[in-house]
Amino acid sequence: WTPMNNGYLTSMFYTVALDHASTSANDSTIIGGLQDNNSWFVNSNNPQKIWSPVFFGDGSYCAVANNKLNYYFSIQNGKMQKMQLDAAGNVLARRRIDPIGGKGYQFVNPYILDPNNNNIMYLAGGKNLWRNDNLNSITLQNPSLPGGWDSISTGWTMFPDTVPTAGATITAVAVSNNPANRLYYGTSSKNVYRVDNANTGSPTAVDITGAAFPNGANVSCIAIDPTDSRKVIV
Repeated sequence: WTPMNNGYLTSMFYTVALDHASTSANDSTIIGGLQDNNSWFVNSNNPQKIWSPVFFGDGSYCAVANNKLNYYFSIQNGKMQKMQLDAAGNVLARRRIDPIGGKGYQFVNPYILDPNNNNIMYLAGGKNLWRNDNLNSITLQNPSLPGGWDSISTGWTMFPDTVPTAGATITAVAVSNNPANRLYYGTSSKNVYRVDNANTGSPTAVDITGAAFPNGANVSCIAIDPTDSRKVIV
């Protein structure tokens, strides 16, 4: 039960995010996407603090760029927003940023900021993986102005068909800390792939699926040891 501005709201968080670069012990900024009930922001250690609504729709994946440079929110079927917020969660500037030509998204569609370079984002797009090489170049606009609700091409590169299994789609994405630029993605048909040097060009993926994985299993998440990218849990 989360205190919102309309009383206590009973809903499920699909995801939450915080500022991983913050060195303040008192940093209490949290954002999250709620099923059927928008994306929300709070900046307080008080558990009764009223959260602020930031974005409409089925709140899905979200992310905070280091030092709160930008915030990223998404809703159902892969629609994404880049935003700047003040300390109270008010939207100062915004822009839709999912790529032109993107398709096949999950209802709650995964994406991730590169932990070593928050200017890079990886996005699951059906059978294809997308990379944005320059998030900082995406200009935002005053939220009170019309427009800014269309997909964009700025910075986006689509990898070649990255899921060879017929009917399968990408369902989980993770990026390594050490060494950097190693990406893993999982699919709706048990397979897991590794991409080295994922931050440049269109590198080839290697199938590393475990021999004992059950047929038809859906990979819902991937965790990488931040000190050793060879160690992975799915």
